[in-house]
Amino acid sequence: MRRGLFLLVIALFAGIALSGMMKAQQAPTSSTNLTAAEKSGRSLFQTRCAMCHVGGEATSETATASEPRSSTMGPALGRASTTNEAALRQKIKDGSPRMPGYKYTLSDEQADQVVAFMKTLDKPLTRLFAAPAYVFSAPNGEAGVLAGTIKSASGTPLEGVAVSAQLPSEPITTSVYTGTDGRYFFPAMKSGKYNVWAQAIGLERVESTADLGTRTLKVDFTMKETTDLILQLSGYQILAALPEDSVAHRRGKALFQKNCTYCHETSAALRDRFDQAGWETIVVAMTQNFTRNPRPLTPAMKELVAYLTEMRGPGASPMQPKVFRPRGEATLPVIYEHDVEYADGGYSTHNGSDWRYGHGSTAGGGGAIHDAVLDWEGNYWFTSNRASANRTIGRVDGKTGKTTNFPVPLGDGRVAQSHGILLGPDGHVYFNASPRIPYLDGDLGIVDTRAQKIETVKPPDGWTRVSGWLGYDAKGRIWTASGMMQPPTGALRFDPKTKSFTLFKSPTATMTYGITGDADGNGWWAGVNEDIVVYSDASDQPHEIKLPPQALAEYLKPGDFAEGEAIPQQGIGGKQSPRRPVADLKSAAVWVPNFYGNTLLRIDSRTKALKYYPVPYPGMTPYEAAVDSQHNVWITFQNSDEMGRFNPETGIWTMYSYPSKGMAQRQNHMLERDGVLQFVSASGLSHRVGRMVMRTEKDLQSLRARAQ
Repeated sequence: MRRGLFLLVIALFAGIALSGMMKAQQAPTSSTNLTAAEKSGRSLFQTRCAMCHVGGEATSETATASEPRSSTMGPALGRASTTNEAALRQKIKDGSPRMPGYKYTLSDEQADQVVAFMKTLDKPLTRLFAAPAYVFSAPNGEAGVLAGTIKSASGTPLEGVAVSAQLPSEPITTSVYTGTDGRYFFPAMKSGKYNVWAQAIGLERVESTADLGTRTLKVDFTMKETTDLILQLSGYQILAALPEDSVAHRRGKALFQKNCTYCHETSAALRDRFDQAGWETIVVAMTQNFTRNPRPLTPAMKELVAYLTEMRGPGASPMQPKVFRPRGEATLPVIYEHDVEYADGGYSTHNGSDWRYGHGSTAGGGGAIHDAVLDWEGNYWFTSNRASANRTIGRVDGKTGKTTNFPVPLGDGRVAQSHGILLGPDGHVYFNASPRIPYLDGDLGIVDTRAQKIETVKPPDGWTRVSGWLGYDAKGRIWTASGMMQPPTGALRFDPKTKSFTLFKSPTATMTYGITGDADGNGWWAGVNEDIVVYSDASDQPHEIKLPPQALAEYLKPGDFAEGEAIPQQGIGGKQSPRRPVADLKSAAVWVPNFYGNTLLRIDSRTKALKYYPVPYPGMTPYEAAVDSQHNVWITFQNSDEMGRFNPETGIWTMYSYPSKGMAQRQNHMLERDGVLQFVSASGLSHRVGRMVMRTEKDLQSLRARAQ
């Protein structure tokens, strides 16, 4: 298996939309026209079938990849496919040589629901999306407060329950968490009839409606326990449930962690149960790019198949899942999530908000969100790493939820793609506008957010160009990664005042990943493949720090792998794989998340001293760092639906949860302004952007007083 494989088409279980520009659009099935069974069938179809049975052209993030090819592994499906229902149900259950059978995952009722949804399709489905009749209206002048108490069946108050509310006519969901007394308090929201639901790991989902006026409305819930936790768990929580009691289990866990967490969470990979033939089909698809002529599996991949069959196969599993819920300060935030319209129209049919179906999915819809920021006016700007006729970046109105496309024309009928985005200290939004590979070889885009105008600036001819990672220093200059996936690589520094670039070449690093600027105006960037951190000095000369070796995984013991035996590892990155660093602009600290190393590294920008800090659990895959005004470090973890706050003074981590499954959060945009701390989320799987707003006990006290 090739270590450097970096194809997004390996994301079958992530349910990622791997389509290029869709050439045919399927008329959507409106959710208002579907029965309850058909809606459930659509969610199951979205998360289990669409990635292989909905047409389109696959895209790749590999610079050397061949031209995109059809992503349809099986036939396009519709009503005509249900003529022989008995045979269809049997196929769903038993699978085929290229399709895993779902008999250990889907009940007979669920298989019937999939068939029921397929019967609603007049023709084979070539694009899967919903088209709700949203009304994009700003908040009205009067607002009420939604509050309530959640208890267990025995009457015990439940802490850490996610409570969500949405007006069916709008693409905006607001969520809060219950405190130690089981009470929850939404911020003031405009009047209307809301759908309200509550979810927590270890508890069954409950739902209601709330006709909110201008006063306080109380909606209480009683929740029952459940032992079926797998669909509710975040990625690292699934990994924590895997046993470490034998050499075989530790080896299998390491193989799984290193090969199945690069593109999606482990909660996606282990969501369903399959027999050995099914897991072999999946491993072949993942490691061999969905080939129709697969090579024999390597010994390591055969070992992985056996391990997956033991953990999530027909028999009793040795996994021991545990309940994770927010506690204390982690229950204070309010989270706003906005469904983002696809560039070609429509919305995802499963955005991860209903945990009964597992992680969100945009498979077959044509979505591709990578990063997002929040501007000073409260609007979101996001990147799109998919070929499109009309979208390089997009904007979501923070008040109404309306999505607007912004193209950067390339002059040949195409528009640029994008990957990284940054809110600069000047209030402008900066992004890379790339012609072919979304994160490489582009120009620097600059958005005047108030005028909603874009200009692009090109580095001088003969220089390496702008890549998809950006940061800024204490002097207000913009730093971007630069180069392709081989030397010469390095960084570019852009001066917004003179609109000029300065080029920096890495001495040996072969690819620049994340980048930041420090308190002294120097740049820091990640040489991801060689476990190198590169920095510039006051004379604009680059230097490299080679990271010292670290343990391959926290749970491995000496002798688990033979001396010299390599653990296969997918994707870009070395053994530690430093990702997206950030500098504390009020100190000498530079913080580096190590993706495969599963550590947080502090570098003193002046002495170059290194200090490693462990993250709370194995396999969290820390991705991007942010630092607040109190010097706390906030980290996104790709293998999770959470964000972590690390206090360097105490060494304590606090985990903050998002209310949607399958976030696989990479970017970490922080906006601290006017005393309010906010973090922006961007999920390609759920096709949503959002923000987590940190509230204080004082904020909640005022809501409590109003709710009395």
